[in-house]
Order: sequence, then C-alpha cells, then structure tokens
Amino acid sequence: MDVFFNRETVLFDVDAREKWDVVERMLDALTARGFCAGDPGHGREALIAAVREREAQCVTDLGHGFAFPHGRVPGLPCTGLCVARLARPVVFGAPGSEGVRVVALMLAPEEQSHVALKVMASFARLFSDPSKRELLFDLDDEDLFAALIQERVLSDSRPVTARDIMRPPIVSVAPETPLKEVTRIMNQHMLESVSVTDADGTLLGQITCDQLFKLGMPDFFTQLKSVSFIREFDPFEKYFQKETGALARDVMTADMATLPEEATLLEVVFELAVRRHPKIYVVRAGKRVGVIDRSLVLDRVINI
Repeated sequence: MDVFFNRETVLFDVDAREKWDVVERMLDALTARGFCAGDPGHGREALIAAVREREAQCVTDLGHGFAFPHGRVPGLPCTGLCVARLARPVVFGAPGSEGVRVVALMLAPEEQSHVALKVMASFARLFSDPSKRELLFDLDDEDLFAALIQERVLSDSRPVTARDIMRPPIVSVAPETPLKEVTRIMNQHMLESVSVTDADGTLLGQITCDQLFKLGMPDFFTQLKSVSFIREFDPFEKYFQKETGALARDVMTADMATLPEEATLLEVVFELAVRRHPKIYVVRAGKRVGVIDRSLVLDRVINI
C-alpha cells in the first residue's frame, strides 16, 4: 500500500485539550515532513477543510481509545498518514467515550477511497486486540511504534470483515422486561429494533418497531394493497390492551440476521441489501459483540 508514512510522522506525548488542536498539529507534522510539498492546490486550509467536512458527518472515535479522523481530497497526489499518541485522553465526540489516546490522521485521494477503508479496517483490527492495544499505549520507542503500524496496518492484506466495521451494541433487554419498558428504551435510544439477551449475553431474539406496529392489526391486513377504505379502525387499540402484562419474550422474534466477526463485507451487504435485514447482529459463540446497519455501512464504507 503506497502511503506517505514513516518514523517522522509518528508523534509521541502530544499535549492537547481538544480534538482540533490534535488534528491541526498532526497535519502540520505531515506537511512539514514533505507531504504535498510543491502542490499549491492542496494547502493546509484545503486539507483541514476536508477533515472537518468528514467529522461533521459522523464522529471518528472508533472505540478502544482510538480515533481515525480523515478526509478524501480530489486530485491529492498520494495518501498521507500521521499517528499520534496523546499525553492525556482527548474526547473526539463519541457518546459515552472517555476520550482517545491514539489518533491516526489520514488524507487520501477521493479517487482511492478503498485505501482509507483498508487502513481504517486494519487499525480497528489492531485496536480490538487488547495486547496490541496496550503495547501501542505503552511503547516508548518511536521506531518500533512506526514499525508496528507499518507491519500491522499498512502491510495488512486481509479483507475487510464485519469485525472491522461493526459498532459496539448500545443496549439490550432481558426476556422478562415488561413491554412498556422495552418501548421506553427503544424511544430513549432512538432504536428501530432492540436485541433480547439472557443473563450471560446470549442473543435470543429481537423486537422491532414493525412488530410493535403490527401487534394490534389483524393478520389479513397483510394481504391488502390499501386500507384507505377503512375509516373506523384504531391500529393501536389492541396494542395498548396487550401492552399491560406483556413481556419481551412474548413479542420477540428469532427472525434476525446474525454473522460471525469474520464475515466478509460481501456477506454484510448481502444480508442488508438482498435479504433486506435492517440490522445485523455480529456474534461470537452465540453472544452479541457488535451491530451493523445500513447507516453504518454508509458511514464507514461508502462515505469514508
């Protein structure tokens, strides 16, 4: 992978209090070491604008103390990468995050978005390994740090998998959770579906908005092409009757998409686009470890 990266674009103990201070220092380090040298069409302001535009779409805190701010720039002659370890954690905007300790800033040609995707996936893979993560947090030798990035990220030829793009699960409910509490949780977290798990985290099923909406509707409604001729029917009357006393186990369904962490990007897209599942649960030994939905694929693959 042809990327502008070396020992000189590794920064240790960057002392900053907010993310844009971090990003601008990293960008300055890249340009000072020759990135885009002699290319007046891609000056500092144009590059920082590309990163700001991407950050405005979605935060790039990928979890595990790592952030991947990046930008795609039309006509950029090559891809540039700077990696910084911070003196103190800095918040990059992810809800509930305690801040990041390592930041990788990448500028890539707009025409080579696959490079950014591969690099992001390799970093996600690296930081999901607790031993490698702690090594990056604690390593004092900048040469070894750069060599580790080169070996584990830039020389990584493995395909993108579900593990690389999934996000951590937000919330789940137990089978004994009252239906009224289920809907409150879904509303609070703005979820179209919520997983049902047992005490040890095993995935049992899910509850979707579609299911809830259909609870009060007769089965024959699914055969109708229109209900415009029906004027005196309350679709939620029976729902409210069923809500009292109903538990998650009473309304959940086992009809859901699950994939192992090693599933390929093609398998992910097949479940979302061909089998038309709105959400995929990524599982390990039956336990839910991540979630992928259409908006996540847009964010981390198509619009990377």
